[in-house]
Amino acid sequence: MRRQRRSRAFILWGVAGAAIAIVFGVTRAAGETELTRAYLDLAFDVAKTEQEAALAFSSMIENVEDFDRAAMIKLLEQLEEDTQGLVDQLDDADPPAPLQEGHLFLRIATTTWRSALSDARSGLVALADSPLDEDGLETLTRGLVDLRVGDSAYAGFLSSLTDVDTELQGSDPPVVSFVPSAQEGLFDAQELARRLFLTENLGPVQNLAVADLRFEPASVGEQEGLPVLAITPNQTAEVTISNRGNIPTAAIGVQLSLISNAGDLWEARQEIPLLEGGELTTLIFSDLPVKPGTIYEIIVTSQFEDDEDEDNTLSMLFLVNSEG
Repeated sequence: MRRQRRSRAFILWGVAGAAIAIVFGVTRAAGETELTRAYLDLAFDVAKTEQEAALAFSSMIENVEDFDRAAMIKLLEQLEEDTQGLVDQLDDADPPAPLQEGHLFLRIATTTWRSALSDARSGLVALADSPLDEDGLETLTRGLVDLRVGDSAYAGFLSSLTDVDTELQGSDPPVVSFVPSAQEGLFDAQELARRLFLTENLGPVQNLAVADLRFEPASVGEQEGLPVLAITPNQTAEVTISNRGNIPTAAIGVQLSLISNAGDLWEARQEIPLLEGGELTTLIFSDLPVKPGTIYEIIVTSQFEDDEDEDNTLSMLFLVNSEG
């Protein structure tokens, strides 16, 4: 009798163990599916943004004669900034094991596109000023080559998805090509130099712009549409000034104004000794006197009189958290 009970207990234990193993396997599979879905959401969002950037860049190259200098530089700066943001997102990603190779290809693509866009901007600006600028021609050539390298790395990312269930996203991954094969002939540095030389709107221009304004530490969220800053011993504003012209500019005054909702005004001023055409520089305004629970408007103004007024000022409303 005892033997029968023992045998029955072993059978029940075996059945229970098998059931637990099945449940564990199903749970693990579900967890891996969610990890895959989450990473592909990020990767596809990155690719979608890069697709839009690639279309904007190739359209600009195709129609460069329709651009003025400020618009061309502003677009290139924006594309470079957007791509930098995507690089930062991918650096923080943690892909599941089956997607690590694809993740590596995607990171190579985005970092290469970012540096390529920087070189393309520098080269185009230099050649718009002088089509015989050898350094500018070399820089643009390098940028155009690296754009193709980024395109190839992205093709590697797409190839890595062959055995991955991308139907989880409900759509195919975006196609990204900064240098479309159908327009290959347009992406030649010497040909672009010739076209720039024949375009009057890309001639000498003096234009200083407040290109970007960031906080450090960055905002921790939003409230009623306003970025919210945490209470910190030293709130800093990082201001990027761009010389969107092609004339070296000296003694550029930059003023920062901070106005609270109570009407309190705080101002600070810095000066940039020299900024070459097409270059960027970042100024650091430290120790902003912000108080908890207060709404502020921050206004940054380039005090240099130039050919373009619309981009001389950048402003933003923000709220300082009422708690630590």
